[in-house]
Amino acid sequence: MNQRVFDFSSFPSLATERLMLREITPEDVTALLMHFGNPEVVKFIAMQPIKTIAQANEWLKWMGGFFAAKDGLRWGITLQDGTFVGSTGLHLWNREAHYAQIGCDIAHKFWGNGYGQEAMREIIDFGWNQMKLNRIEAEIVMGNQASIHVMKKLGFQQEGVLRQRLLKGGKFYDVLIFSVLRQEYRGDS
Repeated sequence: MNQRVFDFSSFPSLATERLMLREITPEDVTALLMHFGNPEVVKFIAMQPIKTIAQANEWLKWMGGFFAAKDGLRWGITLQDGTFVGSTGLHLWNREAHYAQIGCDIAHKFWGNGYGQEAMREIIDFGWNQMKLNRIEAEIVMGNQASIHVMKKLGFQQEGVLRQRLLKGGKFYDVLIFSVLRQEYRGDS
């Protein structure tokens, strides 16, 4: 039985034991402002903390842009009660080579609860089953030990270093490349 590849006809909502992954909407703008306004959250992201609703609206537009362009998805991560805890996504989907890039950010006050790993495990399964990916890759700024730990727990392997790939605050940072292949992914690490 040949299952169809995800076609962007509607935004997919996903659920885990503790989390809901859903489309980010204009109702999330205040949560995005609080989230991306926290310097700890954006420490390893190619951005400065946001300070205004207008900037939060730009992030909302950027996150929705993947779905609109049909080259990826960015989900809002909420607890079962609707509390916004972050976002995760599969981006830069290359249909010919069957790969995409994964990313995740969790609100500072929710760090250490395993939410990022739980959310990414769900979207990795979505990538294998709905997008027919063969490879998922991640770029992590050197020094982001928490993200490196999560990627290793998910079975990703470090492939190399992109030297001085990120410019932030006038300083260049090295970026580590991680990947996992469908054939080696276990999902229960």
